[in-house]
Amino acid sequence: MDVYNGSFKGLKKCNFIFKHLSTSPNASAERIESMFAAQERCALNTDFSVDVIDINNNVTKTKTLDEHILEFCDHADKCVINKYKIIARKPLRINDLWEDDPIGSGGPKIVDLENLPEAEKQEVAKIFEPFKDVIHPHHIFNIFSKKEIKAIKKKYQNNQLFKAELNKRKNRSESIGEDFKLAQYQEIVWLDISFKLKNWAINKGYDAFVYTNNKEGNGADTYIPILPNQIIESNEYFTFNREQYLSIAPQSLQNIIIERRNKYRVGINTATEEYGLMWAENSPLSFWKLT
Repeated sequence: MDVYNGSFKGLKKCNFIFKHLSTSPNASAERIESMFAAQERCALNTDFSVDVIDINNNVTKTKTLDEHILEFCDHADKCVINKYKIIARKPLRINDLWEDDPIGSGGPKIVDLENLPEAEKQEVAKIFEPFKDVIHPHHIFNIFSKKEIKAIKKKYQNNQLFKAELNKRKNRSESIGEDFKLAQYQEIVWLDISFKLKNWAINKGYDAFVYTNNKEGNGADTYIPILPNQIIESNEYFTFNREQYLSIAPQSLQNIIIERRNKYRVGINTATEEYGLMWAENSPLSFWKLT
């Protein structure tokens, strides 16, 4: 089965476990836009200016829409959408409840229990105990002490995959202005549960996770490998077509702002979970060329 993954160019792909690979290249393009949006929270104003907003909703700087568009182009130029084939004969269907956090943060309802045997349902619940729903940071600190979480981390001191995943979480945390000295504790617990769920699934004969991605890709399935050597690389990939984008998107974005200004008498606040705005209501893949 063909799957796609959007990432920065030049990243060494030595391990695909826990990577999200979509059956839709559009989803990968949308993911690249999400990566850009996550770098800083912005609000597009009715005068075609763009405010950068900090975690306390204070405006830290203002730039022009044109500057914002060029920054997005620079970001997209650094990215690539790679095409792969995945070998997944018995995937475990899960539910997309984790936002941008490790899958373990989704709690026991993350697993689609509809077609599971009763014994497996009970085993899944046990993996997540004492959590019964989506696991937020305050839930973790209500149950675990920092000392207990440090002991969890110590169990993985020789696990290179765990270390790599935790390092990714550190990079993401720092990019959004979190204090990772504190955030690491929730990340360790989320990852610990993710690894326990992965190991349980493997022992039950599952070879991947799969979920319906309603946020990116219009509901296309996304696969998460849990075994080594499941991914076959190809020589096909998409690169960003900057010229095509700049010939269409800037005017389209202005038209969107004008339309909403006339309708709502307000600007567009991209910090309020409005995904895909930089594609200006065009198909994301229309700005990518297959090589």
